Parts: sequence; C-alpha cells; structure tokens
Amino acid sequence: MDMRQLRYFVTVVDEGQITLAAQKLNMAQPPLSQSIKKMEHEIGAKLLVRHGRKLEVTEAGEVLYSKGLQLLNTFDETLGAVRETGEGMRGTLSLGCVMTCIHQLPERVQTFHRLYPQVKLKILGGDPHQLSELVESRDIELAIVRSPLHYKNVNMIEIANDPFVFIVPKSWTDVSSLSSITMNQISEYPLIALHRVNGIGIYEIILDEFRRHGIKPKYICESPDATILLSIVKAGIGAILLPESALFNFTSKDLATIKIDDFSATTQTCVIWQKDRYISKAARKFIELFS
Repeated sequence: MDMRQLRYFVTVVDEGQITLAAQKLNMAQPPLSQSIKKMEHEIGAKLLVRHGRKLEVTEAGEVLYSKGLQLLNTFDETLGAVRETGEGMRGTLSLGCVMTCIHQLPERVQTFHRLYPQVKLKILGGDPHQLSELVESRDIELAIVRSPLHYKNVNMIEIANDPFVFIVPKSWTDVSSLSSITMNQISEYPLIALHRVNGIGIYEIILDEFRRHGIKPKYICESPDATILLSIVKAGIGAILLPESALFNFTSKDLATIKIDDFSATTQTCVIWQKDRYISKAARKFIELFS
C-alpha cells in the first residue's frame, strides 16, 4: 500500500460513493474499485461494505481512515515544507475571519499580496466556533476570531482589545444624542442580539453583564450575522450592544454609538492557528503582519 492508494481510500470514505470519489480524483471508477480491493487483500480485512448506494466503513476501515488521514496530512506538510525551501512561497493560504473582525484584513491582505504575489489567499467567514473547528480540521491554517475561545489545541496572539458600545437608530432622539448610558437604561429598550450558531460568545458576555447588574434585557431578535442586525437597527426596530470595532466596516449616518458607563467586560480579537503542527511559511508570514 502506498500514499496514492491511501489517498484513494480516504477520498472514498469522505465521499461515501465510488462514483463521487472517482469524479473528485479525476479518474475512472473501475481502477478506483480495484485499488480498494487490492488494499483489502493486502491488509487482510474488509474496509468498506455496501448498503444500497452508499458505502459504510468497517471497524478496520475506521482505523485505517483515522491513521491514514494523519499520515496524509504529515506527508502533505512535509512536501510543502520541502517545496518552500527549494522554490520560495507559492500556492494557496486558507484562512478564516469572523465578520466583526473583517476590518483587520484589507490592509494586511494588500501588504501580503505586494510582498508575496505568487501566494493566493482563500478567505472563509464564520463564527469563532466554526472557524476554530476549521483550524482544528486543517481546512484553514489560521483564523481571526473574537474571544471567548474554548479550544485548547491552538496557538493565539491577541491583536486588539475592544470595549462594548450601545448602537441605536439616530431616529431614537431620546437616546441617540447621549454621550454615555448605563446598563439599567439600556434594559428599557428593545434589543437585537448577535448570537452564535454554536458555542459561547458575545451574546453570553452581554447576558453576564446584565445578570451582574440584576436586570433582564428585552431581546426581540437574534442572528449570527452582524451586518443583518445592524441593518435592522438602522431601520429603527431595535438597538444592539457590540464591540466598538465591529462598526469599522459598517458606517451609517442613521446610527448613533454610545459609550456604556458600567459595562466592565471587553472582548479580544485574536489570531489562532493549530498548536504543535506544521504551518506553511505563507501562514507564518501572514501572522507576522499582526505583530
């Protein structure tokens, strides 16, 4: 069994069908099926069983898939390191960024492209939980996220520390002209919540502050998309609490930003990447742009 056959097997497991795997590998089905059968013969164990149109992985197949994936990652990382040494930086750098931190990217992307024009950037969006999982699965090499983080298997550098502000429609004249406000006053208004699909984040930080003050907020709407929520605020439907820098890419004459006198918590913007694993030279150079 060689690395090519191992890659074939992993692709078949990922796709669940020989047909789809063959398409992804850009090869015909018969030689792919023969390769799997040859592996089973060499190993002396059944790796896949057919159930209708889908293939299911046996216990032996699960072991091979898990260990094989590690081997392929190590093999690909080794090839990447060798190529970087011999040829310089090229290829694709995949990274992620939460929408409320997107202002951290444009200037750094511009600088990176000027310094390393042969490296293509692939940028994915998502919440911190989703992006942390993508870092862990090696689908992306690094991510720009907001705290709190609950993943131990990452390296992290903090690049910014943000206070929370109260954002209201300018049409709310009783409050939009204020320079500051208290949590007790905020609790009197209908609120919009930036709420993750999974995990703990900004929403929970805000709820903890309300609990600390012994008051209950009036939430009328929630979404994981800050742009959608700010548009709702702009329409005069409700107000929102967000980290101050979340507004850097959303300017509007219809919104007013108010300092919160008694909101003690802050949120940190961080760059994360997987701990104790090789990362490409391109990823290392991109991280350096934040130092």
